[in-house]
Amino acid sequence: MWGGWSGPRPLIHLYHGPDAFSLQLALDQLRQSVLADDSMAAFNESRLDGRGLKLSELQAATEALPFMGEHRLVLVRNLAARGEGQAAEKGANKSLTEGLTLLWGRLPPSTVLVHLEGNLSPANPLLKALTAWRAAQPNGAQAAEIRVFEAPKATELPGWLRKRAGSRGGAMEPAASVALADALTRDRSVDLGLADNELEKLITWADGRAVTAADVGLLVTSVNLEGIFVFVDALAERSGPKAIGILHKYLNQGEPPLRILALVARQFRLLLLLQALQDEGKPAAELKSALGVAPFLVPKLQGQARRFNTRFLEAAQRRLRDIDTEVKTGKIDAGLALDLFVAGVCGVATRR
Repeated sequence: MWGGWSGPRPLIHLYHGPDAFSLQLALDQLRQSVLADDSMAAFNESRLDGRGLKLSELQAATEALPFMGEHRLVLVRNLAARGEGQAAEKGANKSLTEGLTLLWGRLPPSTVLVHLEGNLSPANPLLKALTAWRAAQPNGAQAAEIRVFEAPKATELPGWLRKRAGSRGGAMEPAASVALADALTRDRSVDLGLADNELEKLITWADGRAVTAADVGLLVTSVNLEGIFVFVDALAERSGPKAIGILHKYLNQGEPPLRILALVARQFRLLLLLQALQDEGKPAAELKSALGVAPFLVPKLQGQARRFNTRFLEAAQRRLRDIDTEVKTGKIDAGLALDLFVAGVCGVATRR
């Protein structure tokens, strides 16, 4: 029996779709189920990039025995993208799916294999092959799991927020979920990662009671995605006065400095990840799911990423991590730390 599982469960999983946030939550739950009681979990999880992966390499990973544990978790990302080619690649696609079909059939019971993909078309060879293979098994539900993750539609978002609040141990009044959905929606899309951050803040504030619309109005205040983009643009321009002006506007409006710090750090992480994906030749159509952001953010991130070099982004990310530690250990005031960060980037003196 695996942690929390009382019966046979699939050893093969295919998770795909445009909702990278929910996909990651499902993966975290699966990892917990497979490796929860494994003191050697770090040694029993393999992460493979499917874009250049050979079937022999995947076979070696799946056939390896667990190290002082019961199970191995093998995660393969972006293997299905190789099956979205043109007619000239049909032979290669057929070879790939035939090899995978053999591998799936020989998978040892100690290995859990997870294919992690972006948005797959119904005609994708890997998706079709696993669907057919599962249908051919005596008990398909116990042979393979195929899940597609779609971001909630605008009308479904309040319900998603209430459900997510419940999974975090909190609760929301219906009016609060509608208010939060309205506050977070941009161009008919919502960044679910940002929504989850806001939920955590609201649930902590409510301290055991249901979150109300008044709570949303009080805490989901002036810093929004557009504001963070403008602030980071000012840093790209090395415009200290402009960046300090934006920062102090939010601080004077009562915005918690740690929230500003978290949003800025997240922005730099996204820009660094985007640069890495572009350097790897990731198709533009797949960037949204790879980054785990709402569609309207991708062009904005691309424009902003062109204004920074990788060395700067890496240094900024390290400094922001240090600031977070220094603030939380009481070594420095959060507002002052943000001032000094701006000064370090822009080379200006600041006054509060």
